[in-house]
Amino acid sequence: MSNASPPSPGTRSLPKAQSVQEDGTPDSWTPPSGYRAQVAPDGATRLVISVGAEQLPAVHLALIAALGDKLSIRYVQLTDRAVGQLPKALSWVGMVLPAAKVIEALHAARRLVWEDGRHQLWIRGEAHGEQVVLDELGVLYTYPDDLAFRDALDALGLPLTNDVGIDGRDYVKVQFLAEADAEEAQLIRGLNLRQVG
Repeated sequence: MSNASPPSPGTRSLPKAQSVQEDGTPDSWTPPSGYRAQVAPDGATRLVISVGAEQLPAVHLALIAALGDKLSIRYVQLTDRAVGQLPKALSWVGMVLPAAKVIEALHAARRLVWEDGRHQLWIRGEAHGEQVVLDELGVLYTYPDDLAFRDALDALGLPLTNDVGIDGRDYVKVQFLAEADAEEAQLIRGLNLRQVG
């Protein structure tokens, strides 16, 4: 499916976050590529997907493609690059949007979406309510643990594994990009997201 292609083939992607030592210097750890099943704190089943920065856009888009042609989106800003971590996260939502429009907006905001750690991005399929979540560390979650998601991951060659990704590291440094500021504003404006909460 064309929607699952990487946003900019041949470009080098930066990781949203990297594992570091206690003093903040990079360590030699690299994220495993694979997925594991997990029960979320609320009892829901989910898949937790770990991939490197180069694979993240294609894997994210393939999972979104499994959600159908009508999507709702929630953009959660955790950090304002100019002022630091927000005392309370800010949320913007858009309901029942054409999948093609959402995919186009993600491509246009590729540095923000796949390389900047200021936010979480929640996308829900309107047909059955499944969700794909991209967190601030670059970890992907699918709710629930559904065969459609497993099929998409298997088609990409990602193995089922017990290996834990960056979400299990003790010290993590998150990246914030100045050029993502304009992309953030454009994503919110382009999808006509409204602030809630």
